[in-house]
Amino acid sequence: MLGGVALKRGDRQVRPFYEPPWIGDGTHQRPELLNHMRSEFPCVPFGVSYAREAVVESWQESVTTPVTESHALLDSSDDLLHGYGCVTDWTLVRQTDLEIEIALEYPPASPIARLVRVVRADPNGPAIDFSLAVEARKETRRPIGLHPNLALPSLAGAFQIDPGAFRFGVVHPGGPEPGVSRAEPGAFFDRLDQVPLRAGGTAAFDRFPLPHNTEEIVQLCGVDGAVILTDDESQVAYRLCWDASVLPSLLLWISNRGRSYGPWNSHNLCLGVEPVASAFELGCRAALAANPINERGIPTAIALDPGQPVEFAYRFEVLTQ
Repeated sequence: MLGGVALKRGDRQVRPFYEPPWIGDGTHQRPELLNHMRSEFPCVPFGVSYAREAVVESWQESVTTPVTESHALLDSSDDLLHGYGCVTDWTLVRQTDLEIEIALEYPPASPIARLVRVVRADPNGPAIDFSLAVEARKETRRPIGLHPNLALPSLAGAFQIDPGAFRFGVVHPGGPEPGVSRAEPGAFFDRLDQVPLRAGGTAAFDRFPLPHNTEEIVQLCGVDGAVILTDDESQVAYRLCWDASVLPSLLLWISNRGRSYGPWNSHNLCLGVEPVASAFELGCRAALAANPINERGIPTAIALDPGQPVEFAYRFEVLTQ
């Protein structure tokens, strides 16, 4: 996982990414991912299984449909939150002043054989280029995503997201935090500043932090592969870009002090800006089954072939003014 990142903009350094407040406090968390979570990481496969009763009716069949395709059968590592790569030590392949390459072999029973990840600092400006190669042991399909986490300022509304064009948006079908989340589970929308609410009406989900404590997840589907993030408090803007023909959705995890229990303790404040081919973070079953997203023509999983690794390239940069 990427961590401790500073980018130089003019005569000052900016630190765009989020680091969990509990890291290093000596406690052990569950799920295991929370012990390691940092600024940015790949998720292969993306998500974790959800129970039928945890989601609205329109998603219940999707989350419980068994995987019967012989080439897509699940391994136990497929049920780890955001995949085996998030809880296992990788191997250093090579390192230079500008670049690091790491790799990870997946368990022998997994249809995923290996991940290779390269992180490179751009010598010509405040930017980081990433690549991820996913190698398969056999033909299969899996939800895959990237997980950059941006730090949010303390001033309400000071951080703006411009997601570019998208075909439609949909609210997380499970809440995601029962009794706290305010968006209408499973609702569709066309504008990020008009997201339907459970209590009626709409709210803007394009400026953060929100003025109230909450936990929200929305997925923007059919995106154009570029998002601009502007921090008015720090007076800096960033751009994240990726190949939307491979990762056609953008998941927004809005962690807005909405979880009162540990290790979150009503302090966690971040925005996950996550390019995905997935059905939210509902895991492999929902992503591989028919669901309300892929039924509208947006893929929620990626086909993998042992003869041809799937490669993702993406870039995070400071926009100069």
